[in-house]
Amino acid sequence: MIPLDALRLLDTNIILQLIRENIVSQQLESDYRLISTPNSNLISIVTVGEMYALSLKFGWGEQKIARLNALLEALVIIDISISEPTIVNNYAKINYFYEKRVKPARPMGQNDIWIAATAATLGAWLMTTDDDFDHLHPKYIQRIKIDAKTGETI
Repeated sequence: MIPLDALRLLDTNIILQLIRENIVSQQLESDYRLISTPNSNLISIVTVGEMYALSLKFGWGEQKIARLNALLEALVIIDISISEPTIVNNYAKINYFYEKRVKPARPMGQNDIWIAATAATLGAWLMTTDDDFDHLHPKYIQRIKIDAKTGETI
């Protein structure tokens, strides 16, 4: 487990868990205090876009969208142009690495590359529930992998 005061960039799937208010979000709160100390947690603007797209895709009602909006207001949103050209440079390096060394073996979306580049630029630990970033750890990013069923750190 990482120190509680370490910078954490939350992947889209972590935000989904927090919105669901389930056992995983309870475990994340217990281990990392993601809900009670949201201002110490970061998300990429890319994640914001993904979350609003998912709310449309899944037909979320007003109450769930209100929970999303409240959570997003409490998190620190990092625009990919804020640290430009650093985030852009890290995006290019990670994308090149992916295209040359990883692509045939593991699909990775462009949004995930932007999210990884943001974490790399900020020196933040990337918190996720999926395997999409495994090939980047620890060369480009530090990641915290969370079990999507229990919320426990893997």
